[in-house]
Amino acid sequence: MSDVPTRAKGPLPQYFDDPAIDQLHAALLALAAELSVANDRIDTLERLLAAKGTVQRSDIERYEPDETARRERAARREALVARLLRPFRDYREHLIERGHR
Repeated sequence: MSDVPTRAKGPLPQYFDDPAIDQLHAALLALAAELSVANDRIDTLERLLAAKGTVQRSDIERYEPDETARRERAARREALVARLLRPFRDYREHLIERGHR
């Protein structure tokens, strides 16, 4: 068994006044990561089906996206992150405008 800890020691950083918002933010980011992986998996399936008409699990596991697919996936991830983080960014900008930091 490894001696590597599964959690960081010490207090977690707090970015928002309410620690529950920090927990919600962390959960949102974890969910976004899972959604991004699922989107890439769907993209793989669609590309393989379009190219071959059929697909095996091993095809999915071996699939390496070409440069076009990598660019499209990166753009989709960036758009997802921007949409998900927009409310937090807007809230922060609102606080800055009101003189709170």
